[in-house]
Amino acid sequence: MLSNSKQALIEQQPLHYTDHGQGDVVVLLHGLFADRQIWQAQVTHLSQHYRCIAIDLWGHGDSKFIPAKTRNLVDVASHIAQFLADIEIAEYHIIGHGCGAAIAAEMVLLQPSKVKSLVMLNAFIGFEPEVNCVKYQQWLDVMNQTKIITEELANTISTLMFAKGKPDHNLVNQFSQQLIKIDSQQVPVLSRFAHMAIYKRDTMELVEQFTLPTLVIIGVENQLRTVLESYLMSDDIDGASLHHLAGAGHLAMVEQPAQINTLLENFYQQQ
Repeated sequence: MLSNSKQALIEQQPLHYTDHGQGDVVVLLHGLFADRQIWQAQVTHLSQHYRCIAIDLWGHGDSKFIPAKTRNLVDVASHIAQFLADIEIAEYHIIGHGCGAAIAAEMVLLQPSKVKSLVMLNAFIGFEPEVNCVKYQQWLDVMNQTKIITEELANTISTLMFAKGKPDHNLVNQFSQQLIKIDSQQVPVLSRFAHMAIYKRDTMELVEQFTLPTLVIIGVENQLRTVLESYLMSDDIDGASLHHLAGAGHLAMVEQPAQINTLLENFYQQQ
Protein backbone atom coordinates (compact mmCIF):
# COMPACT_ATOMS: atom_id res chain seq x y z
CA MET A 1 0.00 0.00 0.00
CA LEU A 2 1.10 3.58 -0.63
CA SER A 3 1.79 5.56 2.51
CA ASN A 4 -0.82 7.54 4.42
CA SER A 5 -2.13 10.39 2.34
CA LYS A 6 -1.44 14.07 2.62
CA GLN A 7 -4.22 16.51 1.91
CA ALA A 8 -4.73 19.84 0.22
CA LEU A 9 -7.77 22.06 0.59
CA ILE A 10 -9.61 22.94 -2.62
CA GLU A 11 -12.64 25.18 -2.06
CA GLN A 12 -12.77 24.00 1.57
CA GLN A 13 -12.72 20.31 0.62
CA PRO A 14 -9.76 17.96 1.30
CA LEU A 15 -8.08 16.47 -1.76
CA HIS A 16 -5.88 13.55 -0.72
CA TYR A 17 -2.66 12.47 -2.37
CA THR A 18 0.66 10.76 -1.81
CA ASP A 19 4.03 12.25 -2.72
CA HIS A 20 7.04 9.97 -3.24
CA GLY A 21 10.51 10.44 -4.67
CA GLN A 22 12.46 13.35 -6.08
CA GLY A 23 13.13 14.73 -9.54
CA ASP A 24 10.82 15.60 -12.41
CA VAL A 25 7.20 15.41 -11.27
CA VAL A 26 4.85 12.69 -12.51
CA VAL A 27 1.18 13.17 -11.61
CA LEU A 28 -0.94 10.00 -11.62
CA LEU A 29 -4.74 10.12 -11.98
CA HIS A 30 -6.75 6.93 -11.54
CA GLY A 31 -9.99 6.03 -13.30
CA LEU A 32 -13.58 5.67 -12.13
CA PHE A 33 -14.16 3.45 -9.05
CA ALA A 34 -10.41 3.10 -8.36
CA ASP A 35 -8.12 5.20 -6.16
CA ARG A 36 -4.46 6.17 -5.90
CA GLN A 37 -3.52 2.70 -4.62
CA ILE A 38 -3.80 1.20 -8.11
CA TRP A 39 -0.53 3.00 -8.92
CA GLN A 40 1.44 1.30 -6.16
CA ALA A 41 3.74 -0.64 -8.51
CA GLN A 42 4.30 2.37 -10.76
CA VAL A 43 5.02 4.77 -7.89
CA THR A 44 7.40 2.25 -6.28
CA HIS A 45 9.31 1.92 -9.55
CA LEU A 46 9.23 5.47 -10.89
CA SER A 47 9.92 7.18 -7.55
CA GLN A 48 13.49 5.90 -7.76
CA HIS A 49 14.07 8.66 -10.34
CA TYR A 50 10.96 10.86 -10.32
CA ARG A 51 8.71 12.63 -7.84
CA CYS A 52 5.40 10.79 -8.09
CA ILE A 53 2.18 12.46 -6.94
CA ALA A 54 -0.78 10.07 -6.94
CA ILE A 55 -4.15 11.72 -6.27
CA ASP A 56 -7.45 10.37 -4.94
CA LEU A 57 -10.03 12.03 -7.20
CA TRP A 58 -13.23 13.39 -5.63
CA GLY A 59 -15.43 10.65 -4.19
CA HIS A 60 -12.62 8.08 -4.38
CA GLY A 61 -10.25 6.75 -1.73
CA ASP A 62 -9.68 9.30 1.03
CA SER A 63 -11.11 12.23 -0.99
CA LYS A 64 -14.60 11.59 0.34
CA PHE A 65 -16.19 14.91 -0.58
CA ILE A 66 -16.33 17.27 -3.55
CA PRO A 67 -16.44 21.08 -3.82
CA ALA A 68 -20.05 22.21 -4.07
CA LYS A 69 -19.66 24.13 -7.32
CA THR A 70 -17.98 21.29 -9.26
CA ARG A 71 -19.91 20.79 -12.51
CA ASN A 72 -17.67 18.77 -14.84
CA LEU A 73 -14.20 17.38 -15.49
CA VAL A 74 -12.98 20.80 -16.62
CA ASP A 75 -13.60 21.99 -13.07
CA VAL A 76 -11.80 18.93 -11.68
CA ALA A 77 -8.80 19.68 -13.90
CA SER A 78 -8.80 23.23 -12.53
CA HIS A 79 -8.83 21.87 -8.98
CA ILE A 80 -5.79 19.70 -9.65
CA ALA A 81 -4.00 22.57 -11.38
CA GLN A 82 -4.69 24.74 -8.32
CA PHE A 83 -3.38 22.02 -6.02
CA LEU A 84 -0.16 21.65 -8.03
CA ALA A 85 0.33 25.42 -7.98
CA ASP A 86 -0.23 25.46 -4.22
CA ILE A 87 2.60 22.95 -3.70
CA GLU A 88 4.77 24.92 -6.13
CA ILE A 89 4.95 22.44 -9.03
CA ALA A 90 6.06 24.46 -12.04
CA GLU A 91 5.79 21.69 -14.65
CA TYR A 92 4.95 18.02 -14.68
CA HIS A 93 4.33 14.84 -16.61
CA ILE A 94 0.86 13.35 -16.26
CA ILE A 95 -0.50 9.81 -16.46
CA GLY A 96 -4.24 9.28 -16.68
CA HIS A 97 -6.20 6.05 -16.50
CA GLY A 98 -9.80 5.90 -17.72
CA CYS A 99 -11.57 9.13 -16.78
CA GLY A 100 -8.28 10.23 -15.21
CA ALA A 101 -6.98 10.53 -18.78
CA ALA A 102 -9.94 12.74 -19.69
CA ILE A 103 -9.01 14.99 -16.76
CA ALA A 104 -5.35 14.87 -17.85
CA ALA A 105 -6.38 15.96 -21.36
CA GLU A 106 -8.28 18.90 -19.86
CA MET A 107 -5.12 19.83 -17.93
CA VAL A 108 -3.11 19.83 -21.15
CA LEU A 109 -5.64 22.27 -22.62
CA LEU A 110 -5.66 24.32 -19.42
CA GLN A 111 -1.88 24.45 -18.85
CA PRO A 112 -0.11 23.56 -22.12
CA SER A 113 3.15 25.18 -21.04
CA LYS A 114 3.26 23.22 -17.77
CA VAL A 115 2.44 19.67 -18.94
CA LYS A 116 5.62 18.06 -20.28
CA SER A 117 4.10 14.78 -21.50
CA LEU A 118 0.85 12.82 -21.44
CA VAL A 119 0.20 9.11 -20.97
CA MET A 120 -3.35 7.81 -21.47
CA LEU A 121 -3.97 4.28 -20.25
CA ASN A 122 -7.18 2.45 -21.19
CA ALA A 123 -8.99 5.67 -21.92
CA PHE A 124 -11.07 7.53 -24.48
CA ILE A 125 -11.37 11.31 -24.42
CA GLY A 126 -14.26 11.58 -26.87
CA PHE A 127 -17.95 11.34 -26.04
CA GLU A 128 -18.88 8.16 -24.19
CA PRO A 129 -20.76 5.82 -26.57
CA GLU A 130 -24.50 5.79 -25.86
CA VAL A 131 -24.58 2.07 -25.13
CA ASN A 132 -22.03 2.61 -22.37
CA CYS A 133 -23.93 5.60 -20.96
CA VAL A 134 -27.06 3.48 -20.61
CA LYS A 135 -25.16 0.72 -18.79
CA TYR A 136 -23.29 3.08 -16.49
CA GLN A 137 -26.43 5.08 -15.71
CA GLN A 138 -28.04 1.88 -14.47
CA TRP A 139 -25.13 1.48 -12.06
CA LEU A 140 -25.57 5.04 -10.82
CA ASP A 141 -29.31 4.53 -10.40
CA VAL A 142 -28.63 1.58 -8.09
CA MET A 143 -26.07 3.61 -6.12
CA ASN A 144 -28.40 6.58 -5.80
CA GLN A 145 -31.32 4.42 -4.68
CA THR A 146 -29.45 2.24 -2.16
CA LYS A 147 -26.73 4.71 -1.03
CA ILE A 148 -24.32 1.76 -1.11
CA ILE A 149 -22.50 -0.30 -3.71
CA THR A 150 -24.30 -3.60 -3.46
CA GLU A 151 -22.43 -6.87 -3.64
CA GLU A 152 -24.05 -7.60 -7.01
CA LEU A 153 -23.04 -4.25 -8.47
CA ALA A 154 -19.53 -4.50 -6.98
CA ASN A 155 -19.05 -7.91 -8.59
CA THR A 156 -20.33 -6.62 -11.94
CA ILE A 157 -17.99 -3.64 -11.96
CA SER A 158 -15.00 -5.60 -10.70
CA THR A 159 -15.37 -8.35 -13.29
CA LEU A 160 -15.29 -5.74 -16.06
CA MET A 161 -12.13 -4.14 -14.68
CA PHE A 162 -9.92 -7.10 -15.57
CA ALA A 163 -8.96 -9.06 -18.68
CA LYS A 164 -11.82 -10.64 -20.54
CA GLY A 165 -12.07 -14.40 -20.20
CA LYS A 166 -9.04 -14.86 -17.96
CA PRO A 167 -9.20 -12.56 -14.95
CA ASP A 168 -7.19 -13.03 -11.80
CA HIS A 169 -10.02 -13.92 -9.41
CA ASN A 170 -8.06 -12.75 -6.37
CA LEU A 171 -7.72 -9.28 -7.94
CA VAL A 172 -11.40 -9.25 -8.90
CA ASN A 173 -12.51 -10.20 -5.39
CA GLN A 174 -10.16 -7.69 -3.78
CA PHE A 175 -11.48 -4.86 -5.97
CA SER A 176 -15.06 -5.92 -5.32
CA GLN A 177 -14.55 -5.84 -1.56
CA GLN A 178 -13.07 -2.35 -1.77
CA LEU A 179 -16.22 -1.14 -3.54
CA ILE A 180 -18.55 -2.78 -1.04
CA LYS A 181 -16.73 -1.06 1.84
CA ILE A 182 -17.35 2.46 0.52
CA ASP A 183 -19.61 4.07 3.11
CA SER A 184 -23.09 5.49 2.55
CA GLN A 185 -21.91 9.10 2.89
CA GLN A 186 -19.28 8.73 0.18
CA VAL A 187 -21.38 6.79 -2.34
CA PRO A 188 -23.46 9.85 -3.41
CA VAL A 189 -20.25 11.83 -3.96
CA LEU A 190 -18.80 9.00 -6.02
CA SER A 191 -22.04 8.83 -8.02
CA ARG A 192 -21.93 12.58 -8.68
CA PHE A 193 -18.34 12.39 -9.87
CA ALA A 194 -19.14 9.33 -12.00
CA HIS A 195 -21.94 11.24 -13.73
CA MET A 196 -19.42 13.95 -14.72
CA ALA A 197 -16.98 11.30 -15.98
CA ILE A 198 -19.57 9.42 -18.02
CA TYR A 199 -21.16 12.50 -19.59
CA LYS A 200 -17.89 14.31 -20.26
CA ARG A 201 -17.35 16.62 -23.19
CA ASP A 202 -15.69 15.53 -26.44
CA THR A 203 -12.06 16.57 -26.05
CA MET A 204 -11.18 14.80 -29.31
CA GLU A 205 -12.35 17.94 -31.08
CA LEU A 206 -9.49 19.85 -29.45
CA VAL A 207 -6.53 17.47 -29.74
CA GLU A 208 -4.95 19.50 -32.54
CA GLN A 209 -3.83 21.72 -29.65
CA PHE A 210 -1.79 18.84 -28.18
CA THR A 211 1.86 19.48 -29.02
CA LEU A 212 3.50 17.39 -26.31
CA PRO A 213 4.90 13.83 -26.27
CA THR A 214 1.95 11.47 -25.87
CA LEU A 215 1.70 7.74 -25.24
CA VAL A 216 -1.55 5.81 -25.61
CA ILE A 217 -1.74 2.35 -23.99
CA ILE A 218 -4.64 -0.09 -24.34
CA GLY A 219 -5.13 -3.53 -22.87
CA VAL A 220 -6.25 -5.80 -25.69
CA GLU A 221 -8.59 -7.72 -23.35
CA ASN A 222 -10.15 -4.53 -21.98
CA GLN A 223 -13.91 -4.84 -21.42
CA LEU A 224 -14.57 -1.12 -20.89
CA ARG A 225 -12.54 0.52 -23.66
CA THR A 226 -11.81 -0.63 -27.19
CA VAL A 227 -8.69 -0.96 -29.31
CA LEU A 228 -10.46 1.11 -31.97
CA GLU A 229 -10.68 4.04 -29.55
CA SER A 230 -6.93 3.83 -28.97
CA TYR A 231 -6.34 4.08 -32.72
CA LEU A 232 -8.65 7.09 -32.96
CA MET A 233 -6.77 8.94 -30.24
CA SER A 234 -3.28 8.09 -31.41
CA ASP A 235 -4.15 8.94 -35.03
CA ASP A 236 -5.62 12.33 -34.11
CA ILE A 237 -2.85 13.41 -31.71
CA ASP A 238 0.17 14.52 -33.69
CA GLY A 239 3.19 12.32 -32.96
CA ALA A 240 1.44 10.11 -30.40
CA SER A 241 2.79 6.62 -29.79
CA LEU A 242 0.45 3.65 -29.37
CA HIS A 243 1.04 0.41 -27.51
CA HIS A 244 -1.31 -2.58 -27.32
CA LEU A 245 -0.81 -4.67 -24.19
CA ALA A 246 -1.67 -8.31 -24.84
CA GLY A 247 -3.64 -10.14 -22.16
CA ALA A 248 -4.40 -7.01 -20.15
CA GLY A 249 -7.72 -5.51 -19.12
CA HIS A 250 -8.79 -2.12 -17.81
CA LEU A 251 -6.62 -2.23 -14.67
CA ALA A 252 -3.51 -3.15 -16.64
CA MET A 253 -1.26 -1.39 -14.14
CA VAL A 254 -2.34 -3.98 -11.57
CA GLU A 255 -2.50 -6.99 -13.91
CA GLN A 256 0.79 -6.34 -15.71
CA PRO A 257 2.75 -3.88 -13.55
CA ALA A 258 6.20 -4.77 -14.91
CA GLN A 259 5.11 -4.21 -18.51
CA ILE A 260 3.50 -0.88 -17.67
CA ASN A 261 6.58 0.21 -15.72
CA THR A 262 8.84 -0.62 -18.67
CA LEU A 263 6.62 1.31 -21.10
CA LEU A 264 6.60 4.36 -18.82
CA GLU A 265 10.34 4.24 -18.14
CA ASN A 266 11.16 3.97 -21.85
CA PHE A 267 8.74 6.78 -22.68
CA TYR A 268 10.27 9.16 -20.14
CA GLN A 269 13.81 8.29 -21.17
CA GLN A 270 12.95 9.47 -24.68
CA GLN A 271 11.87 12.93 -23.49
